[in-house]
Amino acid sequence: MLRLSRTPLLLALILGLFTSAVAFAQKKDEVVIGYVNLQRAILEVEEGKRAKAQLKVTFEKKQAELQKREAELMKLKEALEREASAASDAANRQKVIEFQNKMMELQKVFMEEQKGLAELEQGALSGITTKMRGVIDEIGKAGGYTLILEVQDSRLLYAKTHLDLTNEVIRKYNQKFK
Repeated sequence: MLRLSRTPLLLALILGLFTSAVAFAQKKDEVVIGYVNLQRAILEVEEGKRAKAQLKVTFEKKQAELQKREAELMKLKEALEREASAASDAANRQKVIEFQNKMMELQKVFMEEQKGLAELEQGALSGITTKMRGVIDEIGKAGGYTLILEVQDSRLLYAKTHLDLTNEVIRKYNQKFK
């Protein structure tokens, strides 16, 4: 009879230990998710603002040069139209060919400048992005996150605002990379 009274006690103890172990395992495997608007973070960190301002200055300078060349071409076009009736057909054809060549050269320069600006932007942003991923990794480890997602182009349909880590990423990035 003494054995039967210990069995429920032993069973209760084993059940208690098992329940505690399950609860601990569930806590350990808890899923913690956050998200970061990487594009916003890149544009709002101090280094990103400086890079954007520098790119804007470069863009405006190149744009002014292209506009100057375009204005020269428009003057040439107007002169061609005015002189079309006074000059011979051969002379007109030669001037039209020269104008077309200059126009194609301007278009080529425009495309090259556009490509160059895109490469400059990519170079500036890739360095920031690499460092930012390190900051996000640190935040993930320190906060016990299971997963941190990148939000872009409004693809996140719904999430609670406390899961948004963008401001924390910006703050920590600015602290780390002054």
